[in-house]
Amino acid sequence: MTNNSYPLVSVAIITYNQKEYLRECIESILLQNYPNLQIVVADDCSSDGTQDLLLRYSQQYPNVFTLKLSEKNLGITANSNLAHFACRGKYIFWMGGDDLMLPGKIAKQVEYMENNPDCTLCYHNLDVFDSATKKNLYYFNHLKKQKINGTIREIIRFRTFNGACSTVVRKDKTPKEGFNELIPVASDWLYWVDTLANGGNIKYIDEVLGKYRRHDNNITKKTKCLSQADIDHLNTCNIIIGKYPQYISEALYAYAEILFHLRKKLDYKKIVCFSLGANFRIRKAIALGVFLLSFGIIKV
Repeated sequence: MTNNSYPLVSVAIITYNQKEYLRECIESILLQNYPNLQIVVADDCSSDGTQDLLLRYSQQYPNVFTLKLSEKNLGITANSNLAHFACRGKYIFWMGGDDLMLPGKIAKQVEYMENNPDCTLCYHNLDVFDSATKKNLYYFNHLKKQKINGTIREIIRFRTFNGACSTVVRKDKTPKEGFNELIPVASDWLYWVDTLANGGNIKYIDEVLGKYRRHDNNITKKTKCLSQADIDHLNTCNIIIGKYPQYISEALYAYAEILFHLRKKLDYKKIVCFSLGANFRIRKAIALGVFLLSFGIIKV
C-alpha cells in the first residue's frame, strides 16, 4: 500500500520554550505507524533553542515538517492560528510541545474517522503523568460521565472534556477564521464549538492513546487566583450566546459550572462582573440562568 492510500494527516504542535520536552514529543509522532504525515510546528519566539532544534528536524525530514517560527511573541491563540492555517491534511491532530503520542494513535483515530463520516471530532483517554517522576497521576477521562459522545450541545454544556492532545478534527469542518483571537489563551473550547457548528458528531475511543505531561508551566495548572484561562472560559460563554443563541441553555449551564468551580478564587466577584460586561440582554439572560441553574447558590 502506498502513502497515497492513506489520507494526509496534519499534526499541529504548539510550542513555546519547550526544548527539554519537544524532542520526545516529536519522536513519539515520527514513531507512529502512519506513513502520510505533515508535522506543523508553530513556535512563539522561543529563547531556549527550540527553533534550532526544529530547524534540524526540518533538514532531516524536509517533506514532513512545516515550520512557523515567529520572530516576536504572538501569544497562544495567534500562534495556534499559524499552525491551523498551515495544515494541509484531511485531519488535524492537535498537540502541545510537551505532549506525547502512544503507538498506534494516529492510525486508530484515522481508521475510526474514515469508517464514521458523521464524526467531526474524535478523542480518547490520556495518561496524565508527572514530568519529574514519570509516574501516572490519573487518567483524563477516568469518570464515566467524562466519556461523552454527542454533538455541539455536549461540547458547549460540558466544555473541554476532551483533552486537546487527544483530539482529531476534520479540517473541512474547522472554522474558516481559525481560532478566535478575542480569546487569547484558552481558545480551544470555542474552536471545538465552532468546528461542530459546521456539522457532525463527537466520538470517544475508550483507550489511552496519549500522554499529557504535568509540570509547573502548564497553562491549566490550578491556582488560587483567577487566571487568563478562567477569564477566557467566561468570555467564551458570552461569545457562544451571541453567536449561537439556539444553544443558550447549554451555554448558561456551562457558565454556572464555571462560576461554581471559581467560587473560592480571591477575586471571584470582580471577575463575575467583568465577564457579564456584554450587552444588556445577554447580561440579564446570563444572570437569570446562572441563578436558576445554581439553585440560587450563585448570586449575580
